Amino acid sequence: MSLNSMMESLANLQWWKVLIIVVVLFGIRSALIKQESKAAKSVAETAESLAVAMALVFFLIRPFIVQAFFIPSASMHPGLLENDHILVNKFVYRVKQPSRGDVIVFKSPPEASPDNIERDFIKRVIGLPGDVVYITQGYVIVDNDQYNHSELRSLLGSPGRETRVRLLDNKVLVDGHEVTKAEIAAAIGEPKAKVKIMPGKVFINGKSQNEPYIAEDSDSIYPGLPNELVDRDWIVVNKKGEQMVKIPSGRMLVMGDNRNDSNDSRYWGLLERRKVMGKAMFIFWPLNRVRLVR
Repeated sequence: MSLNSMMESLANLQWWKVLIIVVVLFGIRSALIKQESKAAKSVAETAESLAVAMALVFFLIRPFIVQAFFIPSASMHPGLLENDHILVNKFVYRVKQPSRGDVIVFKSPPEASPDNIERDFIKRVIGLPGDVVYITQGYVIVDNDQYNHSELRSLLGSPGRETRVRLLDNKVLVDGHEVTKAEIAAAIGEPKAKVKIMPGKVFINGKSQNEPYIAEDSDSIYPGLPNELVDRDWIVVNKKGEQMVKIPSGRMLVMGDNRNDSNDSRYWGLLERRKVMGKAMFIFWPLNRVRLVR
């Protein structure tokens, strides 16, 4: 078993298994503490210390204060990577509400998984109760042809390598490096073609949001299909006829930073506040990834 697997198994021990271990450790302590042997007394003291430590961690600290979580997917690139282990503050939202931009861990709704099982998800808070939200689609137009992120990755990326394409108002970033409009036209085989960049943007209450943390802008619009994910009572329409979502009380819009590879509110609905478990604070493993979560 790898070190990552061992840490993941330990961090997610079920409460009844922990209780059995604690009882066994206290049993060992009781059996050995009366022995005359120094070695027996040492083992008894060690068992007692482990039992108390496990009880504190699993029955007090983990449920109410802080807990370790494991990142299983690429949905939070570039800030959080697969196999990152993070500490989540479970106390902070007992005294305050989540803020826009917080990275949170929560219990997913059954609709988020094919087997309808609730799982621990991690996403970023984008919209809060009362916010009016809509998201535009990102694409590039070359003459009259439209290219989405997937098509641009194929045209501009390196073969055999994962590529991220981010569209900004006046430029395209491929894995963080700027690609000019002339280079895009040349890659398509139309060096004299006119290129227009249409980045996908998140609008909150009519204002475009600055999101330096994302891997790519969105390839899809929101609210989009299927319509049943958004209650019709939440829909508002602006002067341009664009549909937007006004987030109701007790709900929030959450999305992954890797916008085009994230199973989030756009696909299973607005998150209920009561399902939020805590705020992601710190990457503690692997050692070369130790840092604050931003």
